[in-house]
Amino acid sequence: MTGHLILVPTPIGNLGDLTRRAEEALAQADLVACEDTRRTGKLLAHLELEKPLLRFDDHAGAEAFGRLAAELAAGRTVAYCSDAGMPGINDPGFEIARAARAQGADVTVLPGASAVLLAVVASGLPTHAFSFWGYLPNRGEPRRTFLKKLGTEEETVVVFETPHRIRETLAELEALLPDREIALGRELTKLHETWYRGTPAQVRTQLGTEDRGEMVLVLAGAGAKRLVTEAVAAFDGTTLPDWARTYLSAAREGGMTLREAVKPLARHLGVAASDLYRLAAGE
Repeated sequence: MTGHLILVPTPIGNLGDLTRRAEEALAQADLVACEDTRRTGKLLAHLELEKPLLRFDDHAGAEAFGRLAAELAAGRTVAYCSDAGMPGINDPGFEIARAARAQGADVTVLPGASAVLLAVVASGLPTHAFSFWGYLPNRGEPRRTFLKKLGTEEETVVVFETPHRIRETLAELEALLPDREIALGRELTKLHETWYRGTPAQVRTQLGTEDRGEMVLVLAGAGAKRLVTEAVAAFDGTTLPDWARTYLSAAREGGMTLREAVKPLARHLGVAASDLYRLAAGE
């Protein structure tokens, strides 16, 4: 018999983002593996489902792997949920998937919520290439060294940061990369989702004393200035180029209004936001 592992994305803050396929997968599963049985238990209770749970986090040992192997060998279906978002992104999802494939089981990945993708699209920064680096180091010197490395990356960079460390991180970015454009998203998909954009100093001022909610930090790549220079040279002021249309479309899909989306674009192009808004709205 061939078992089946299903990687099930879960909402990153808004329960309305759970897909029907995800709900069906959880309902059909014989066992639900997860990072935190309490959190996943609450999700199952919300769905009025009762399922046996297996804790499978970063510290999963031989017992957890053995239980997974036994379930799959018996031909059962196992669903795996991260605490929030897409399994395999900053969680042990890749380990459980590798173990299932080694067992000869079928592995299915369902599409769904991802804080990384939401953040890079909503940031207003270039999306043609980006990298994700998980959580920043929690100690000062390792964090500064890491930020220096990220500052040399050509593409847009996405990292997670905790609210009690975010002001220190912004201060370090202000010292290391004072002119770099960044975006900071807080409480993504929740009622009080908030975005702060600008230089590190500007974002630190906008954030103020706010210290609640998980945060996603997006940094423009080192190559962004060169790309912007090329983009400005190609813009004739009368017709939006394809890359600008793509950016505006992605930004609006990420939850920004057209008026919000044109502001960073207008700053890059050196034109008035109101003029660019009229041009974009007329196309």
